[in-house]
Amino acid sequence: MTVPLYIFEERYKRLVSVCLGQERPRFVITLSRNDEVIRDEETPFYRVGTVVHILQVSQNPDGTYNILGHGQERCLIDATEREDVKELDGSSRPLFYTEDHESLLQRGDPNEERLAAWDALETFQRYAKQFFAFQAAQQIEEVMPEDLVYQASFICANIRVPADSRQVLLEAPSLIARLQLAQKLMLERIAAHEPAKDLN
Repeated sequence: MTVPLYIFEERYKRLVSVCLGQERPRFVITLSRNDEVIRDEETPFYRVGTVVHILQVSQNPDGTYNILGHGQERCLIDATEREDVKELDGSSRPLFYTEDHESLLQRGDPNEERLAAWDALETFQRYAKQFFAFQAAQQIEEVMPEDLVYQASFICANIRVPADSRQVLLEAPSLIARLQLAQKLMLERIAAHEPAKDLN
């Protein structure tokens, strides 16, 4: 998934400048954890994230950046190093440095994967008809990738679920598990928005 990003916080401007010094500019994005109590030795974010490759970058006269990032492989986040970066309002915000380790989805029986993908896609089409604009729903088959891993990523990126559910999708151990979970979440949302049936 490719997204444009406007970088204005000092810590993320620092991040971009560090990334641009790399041979392959990239960074890891992950969700913050919402635990009520996080011990000092723990990091305040999940240990599974996504590597974002910087495709294009332009620096604005005020020091902000416009970048084009492409979210690609899932990764496990290992040991981290913290740097506190001073923001313009005088507060300090953390920036974490990490070693990332690629974490590929487990692959299973190709026939079972195709079946799970077919079921998820069929549900996604129902979901799109209910929640997307008409034109977008009609274009799903045209834009859907053929590769099953990319299909799963496309579906997961385009369903509206809470952040914790999105993290569970990211952490799914296998392609089949991710597809089945995505289908379950879509069916739950479809059912929640369907009018109640008259039993009389």
